[in-house]
Amino acid sequence: MFRDPDFFWTMRWIRADAMGVLAATLWAVTVTHGSWAWFFALLLVPDLSMAGYLFGRRAGAAVYNMGHMYTWPLALLAIGLTGKSPLTTTAGLSWITHIAVDQVVGYGLKLPTMFEHTILGPIGRARRDRQVVERAATPANRK
Repeated sequence: MFRDPDFFWTMRWIRADAMGVLAATLWAVTVTHGSWAWFFALLLVPDLSMAGYLFGRRAGAAVYNMGHMYTWPLALLAIGLTGKSPLTTTAGLSWITHIAVDQVVGYGLKLPTMFEHTILGPIGRARRDRQVVERAATPANRK
């Protein structure tokens, strides 16, 4: 699946979309006069969802994916905007930015097989191991 040209084509679109979301959230923090200190302080909070992996791969993937869906930060953003709460608005924008940055760099929602398997392809050790296997399987290495 990960060597399919259509897969790479789709990945580029997902990353381009995430770049647009990233730019929009940074602009929105500026326009809403959000606190940049709070914005950066909250930026990695969604990664606390990795703690779900303490309960196994499937539970970990489910908890991680729940923390990396746009639904929750969009709801938080809507609450912040309608309630005129700058901290809540900044928190929602920070969370959205976190998800967008993850997608831009190639991290996506997790598959239940293992942490390194994402919908955007393997990451970390799984990516490195796959590259080693692919290099060994190339015709130039067979003699």
